[in-house]
Amino acid sequence: MWYAKLWRRIERLAAWLLLPLMALQFLSGYAILHWRLFSRILSKPTAFKIHHVIQPVTVAAIVVHGGAAIRRALRRRKLRGLSIDLALVLFGAGLVAFAVYLQLLG
Repeated sequence: MWYAKLWRRIERLAAWLLLPLMALQFLSGYAILHWRLFSRILSKPTAFKIHHVIQPVTVAAIVVHGGAAIRRALRRRKLRGLSIDLALVLFGAGLVAFAVYLQLLG
């Protein structure tokens, strides 16, 4: 099944992408909260901008990575089927859409 192999590659890419994304999330978050300590590395407006821009991408990577892990856990417990896969996809798409909506709000 070619699509299973493709999905596994996408999941691995999302997992590796989470490493730098989470590092940037933490760095920019700390630079926002403790701007006096981080002012030499990042200014507060730049930290806000970085945090704001990478948030939907981080949520999408978490949804892909976490959704695949949840699907495997459900399959181990003999919960399989198109309805479960569809529910996971719809829930994940809703989370990503909500993150994009929040970014568009500013």
